[in-house]
Amino acid sequence: MPAALIASMVKVAATSQRAKAADPARLLAGMNQVLCGNTQAQFVTAAYIHLDSESATLQYSAAGHPPMLLLRKGTVLDIVENGLMLAAFDFATYSNAAQPLEPGDRFFLDTDGLIEAANAKGDFFGQEALAELMRQTAELSASAASDQVISAVQRWAVSQDDDLTVLVCDHVPRVSPD
Repeated sequence: MPAALIASMVKVAATSQRAKAADPARLLAGMNQVLCGNTQAQFVTAAYIHLDSESATLQYSAAGHPPMLLLRKGTVLDIVENGLMLAAFDFATYSNAAQPLEPGDRFFLDTDGLIEAANAKGDFFGQEALAELMRQTAELSASAASDQVISAVQRWAVSQDDDLTVLVCDHVPRVSPD
């Protein structure tokens, strides 16, 4: 089944779960129910974050996806809350990881094409190199940091057979008018 059709189905599945947007685990479970049996043995990985600016918290859940990385004050934390991939198992369950938000937090989501990119020796780029890149690019804008990460992985890899998708998001709290 062409990737564009799967992507369209995922978009429809996510949109159908809009009422569950504040609960990533429930949203992913709902998407899984919609997709199971409809993707001709194709599966989907996904990650979902709900940021609540009023309570200064985030909820995170994933389905067969690499961990979200959180850069906070120079330290990179793996936020791991992973269930089974979407569209493969009708019994899959998902749960949420909760984190308080702090000013200056940077969130990093990526596809496995980054950490599984291999050099000429067959060594993977890996999670540690990715965490180090996050620290090195901390002072750059989110867009510039994304570009640097993609460039570093492309320089590392002898060839690229998988997609390289990166999402970098900075938490900047709203200032309430006085």
